[in-house]
Amino acid sequence: MAERDDELPPSKLGTKEHWDMVYERENRVFDDVGDEGEVWFGDDAVTKMRAWAHENLPSSPTPLRVLECGSGNGTLLLSFLTWPGPDPQPFHLTGLDYSSGAVQLGASVESSRRAAIKEEDEDVLDPEDVINPTTCEWRVADLLRDDIPEEWDLVMDKGTFDALALSQELVEEKGGRLPSRVYPEQVAKLVKPGGFFLITSCNFTEEEVKRRFGVPGLGLRFHSSVPHPSFSFGGKTGQTVCTVAFQKDASSDTAPSIGPLHACVDCGGTKTEVVLADAGGVVARALGPTSNLAEVGLQRSTEIIVETVLKTVAKVTGMPAPEPTPTFGAFPSCPISFASTWLGISGCDTPLDESRVSQALAPFFGSPPVVHNDALLLGGALLTHKVPWGIALIAGTGSVAVALEVKDGLVTQAARRGGHGYLLGDDGSAWDVGRWACRVVVDAFDAGEEEGELAATIRNHFDIKSTPEVLGKVHELGPGTPIESTNAAKLRVTSLARPVLEALAKEDPLAEKAVRLAIAPLAMSAVQLVHQMYRLRGDKLSATGKASAPMLVCGGGCLRQPHYRALLLEICWREGVTFKEIVVVEDVAGEAVMGLVEKAS
Repeated sequence: MAERDDELPPSKLGTKEHWDMVYERENRVFDDVGDEGEVWFGDDAVTKMRAWAHENLPSSPTPLRVLECGSGNGTLLLSFLTWPGPDPQPFHLTGLDYSSGAVQLGASVESSRRAAIKEEDEDVLDPEDVINPTTCEWRVADLLRDDIPEEWDLVMDKGTFDALALSQELVEEKGGRLPSRVYPEQVAKLVKPGGFFLITSCNFTEEEVKRRFGVPGLGLRFHSSVPHPSFSFGGKTGQTVCTVAFQKDASSDTAPSIGPLHACVDCGGTKTEVVLADAGGVVARALGPTSNLAEVGLQRSTEIIVETVLKTVAKVTGMPAPEPTPTFGAFPSCPISFASTWLGISGCDTPLDESRVSQALAPFFGSPPVVHNDALLLGGALLTHKVPWGIALIAGTGSVAVALEVKDGLVTQAARRGGHGYLLGDDGSAWDVGRWACRVVVDAFDAGEEEGELAATIRNHFDIKSTPEVLGKVHELGPGTPIESTNAAKLRVTSLARPVLEALAKEDPLAEKAVRLAIAPLAMSAVQLVHQMYRLRGDKLSATGKASAPMLVCGGGCLRQPHYRALLLEICWREGVTFKEIVVVEDVAGEAVMGLVEKAS
């Protein structure tokens, strides 16, 4: 009887019979008028849960597996059909419910949603969202009684635990215990090591949810919570709904493993990402603002790196990150000693830059970390694929091309082209794509050619009425410091890349012209690097003068787009250069840190 002491009183909401009747009715209504049915906790809860997933799930070139327990009409699960931009994420979505009527309704709503997305219905497709490549499946299963021999990257619950906790029908198959006691154990088995469990509840407080799912032996540890509107009454403050995230231990032990851990820090032009991993896979990750060395300087760059590493370590140790943010010259010692540490920093372009950063961070890490330009992090793919050398291209906010070699288990830079910043080109980058798009539409206007879709897209982007106004908008400097206004002007052009690449996918002729002009120098850099590597390694070209590199590793938002990548490979092919293997790295830091793990093993 002790189990019942802090249980909720029974309710029909805790019975399968109730939900079978509910979904029988909702299927009829959907068939008649297309109404999807009730959204538990409202659309705001769905939005918050998807936003949490977007911020915390690792990007992956292969589909992430997402499960919703008690999926009902599928509103939460189907929110993953789209995703805040700029990059889409593949998903395999699984909706699981013990009511066959719910499974039927979820499948029907999926078909309706996909049709609405295809028609760009604003009710289901936010203007800032991208469409994710997704597959869906809907299953009938009893989470309390069925043993499901599968694991997911993300397991979600929106109200299911609340409903099951209203049942006092003992689960005989699990020792005659209450559903509220069996459910956390069953759910924990479905989360892969390093994966997440995300739950929204209205019947339990955040602390109660932590206590229920943080039971020793389940392997779930508190990760974070999502704020919801609060209310005050009688001098007390509370929330009607809570959303709590847990992460599954990367090992099978009940205590989180904190070593031997490897650390990778990817300091890009837009964000800083820290990923920690051990032999079992990724253990924790966190994001911070850009720490581009050329843009923010040594002091601010290292401060951001330390701050973001400490945020990541806090997820492993369960201890809060220190406040205030550590300052340059007064860095604390990192709470964890890493087996290896690899930093890739954009704007870190010379051996002197690498040495300065490494020495500045040595007191924090306990020894000087390995520091390279961020392009070298793509070399993690060479380690995991056991390839001796390859070409790495980055085309994101900026661009760079490097030839990489693996020597004694270390990735080294053998040769390089580009990476000189947007003022000197950044060939093929988002900036360059936007720049060329502006040029080709203005040239077309000056030539008296018919204005097409790309020109309309650019006018809309800059909020202007005529194409010649583009030039003024490109050079316009807004308020703020010179650095702030210059960066804002740069970003206005850079952010054009996404709609230009979307137009390229639709075979817009001006978009293709702009992208070809932007890509050509980057493709030629790759060709030149392959020829240089042949000379350095003493290899000979084929009788027809052709060359083939073992691997091309692609990183950055532009190169992740298949139509962009196809144009680049076409140019290389015309120049007699091919690649035996092409790897598109979605998770640069994750791939790199697993390369460290592979090297250590």
